[in-house]
Amino acid sequence: MSPLQNEKRDIRSAEPDGTVQGLLALPLVRIVPLSAGGRTTGYGKTGDYILVAAAQGNMTVSAHNRYALLDPGQVFLLESPGEYTVQAVSEGLCMLVLLQGELVTRLLADRLAEGSLLFPSAAAMVRETVMALAVLEDELGQAPGSAASAQAYSLLLRLRSQPRQGGTNLGSPLVEGALAIIQEEFPFLEGVEELAQRLEVSAAHLSRVFSKKTGVSPGKYITYIRVEYAKLLLRDPDTTVTYVAEASGFANANYFSKVFRKETGMSPSEFLESMPQQTEERTIQTGI
Repeated sequence: MSPLQNEKRDIRSAEPDGTVQGLLALPLVRIVPLSAGGRTTGYGKTGDYILVAAAQGNMTVSAHNRYALLDPGQVFLLESPGEYTVQAVSEGLCMLVLLQGELVTRLLADRLAEGSLLFPSAAAMVRETVMALAVLEDELGQAPGSAASAQAYSLLLRLRSQPRQGGTNLGSPLVEGALAIIQEEFPFLEGVEELAQRLEVSAAHLSRVFSKKTGVSPGKYITYIRVEYAKLLLRDPDTTVTYVAEASGFANANYFSKVFRKETGMSPSEFLESMPQQTEERTIQTGI
């Protein structure tokens, strides 16, 4: 039976032999479904290359001094990123691939711009690699290191054949600016009017461009972000609904409860009560 492509999953490969490992290794891939506004974070140490594929939906990728807004099908490569965050704008599916070894540098160094590179239509290639490793793991218990390295080499050759494009997505600076403000300052934003004023455009123009680019309105995205953050705060059994409402940017606890129920199908109190029975929620620490 073929592996499911939309289930959260880690696939860890065995280590290849020492010679191959120094040249090219693919130790880990991750499949991460994300709700709108949900995020996954990770850390890439020096020498790591992280491929972030927007297999479904729009998402942002941010690391130190590096940022991209990915359309569905796009892939963003980060070199030695340190801490980074992937956040969904619309409901989506993220695939993360960790690459190591000098062959990555040899094949892609001439294309990297300030430690990052955007591939405009490579998510299908990443998906094929991830699914191939998933099949090997299902059949063998763990993907052999040599097979993972071979998959990595094939992927790199295909990525190298992609058209050149700059390190960030320059197609919609207005939307990128709006997303950056929302993601960093959502608890304090009064709404779309304030956001538009800060971006020096009309609210109608911002809503039109934002919705066309991402599939959701800026107001709806602000709500998504606030609800996802509220879910994080509600994990603390000692928290209060009033505190969570204020910290997430809602006007009051009653309005927060109304919005939370609309978005999740549960009241904040019901969500709190359900936590012992829940496994991981939609915000996932990748560690990749």
